[in-house]
Amino acid sequence: MHFDDIQSLWNKDDGGDDMVVPVNLEKIKSANQPVERIRQYVKREGWGQLLAIVLLGYAPHFCKTELQVVAYYSLYSVMVAICGYYLYRFFRFYRRLGTTALSTREHLDEVYYDIQLHVEMYRSWTYAILMLALGFATIRLLTSPGVVIDSTMVIKMILLFAVFMLLIVVCTELWIRYTYGRYLKEIKKIRGELREEL
Repeated sequence: MHFDDIQSLWNKDDGGDDMVVPVNLEKIKSANQPVERIRQYVKREGWGQLLAIVLLGYAPHFCKTELQVVAYYSLYSVMVAICGYYLYRFFRFYRRLGTTALSTREHLDEVYYDIQLHVEMYRSWTYAILMLALGFATIRLLTSPGVVIDSTMVIKMILLFAVFMLLIVVCTELWIRYTYGRYLKEIKKIRGELREEL
C-alpha cells in the first residue's frame, strides 16, 4: 500500500459516526461496576486478613501456661497453612477479576460463577478458622490453673460454643450478603436480561 492510498482511506474515515454498538454489549459492560466493587472488597479483605494473621502471632502473651503457648502455636501453624492456601486462592481470584474483559455473555457467566466459587471458598475458610478458634478456646479453658471440670461446666462450654458458632455463622452470612450478595444480584440481573434478548 502506498502512502497516497493510506491518506485517501484516512480522509474517507468518518470517525466511526455510523458505527452501531449492540445493546447487549452495553449491558455486559455495565457489569464492570459490580465486578470492580467486588475486586476492591477482595483487596481490602486480603490485606486485613494478612494483617490479622500476623497480629495473631503475638496472642500467646495472654496465655497463662507453657502448655497453652505450645497448643496455641500448634493451632496457629495449622491456621497459617490454611490461610496461606486461601490467601493464595483469593489473590488468584483478585487477579482474574482484574484481567477479565467482559465482552461477551460467556465471559460474564464465567465471572459470575467465579465469584460464586469465591464466596463458597470464603465460607469454608471462615468455618475452618472457627473450628481452630474453638479448639484453642477448649485447650485454654481445660488447661487453665484451678479449673475444675464437672458436668455443669461441660454443659456451659457446649452452650457457649454453640452460641458462638451460631453467631459466627450468622455474621459470616450477613457479611457475605453485604459485600458480595448485592453485586452478585446485579450481575445475575444483567445475565437474565441478556438471556431474555436471545
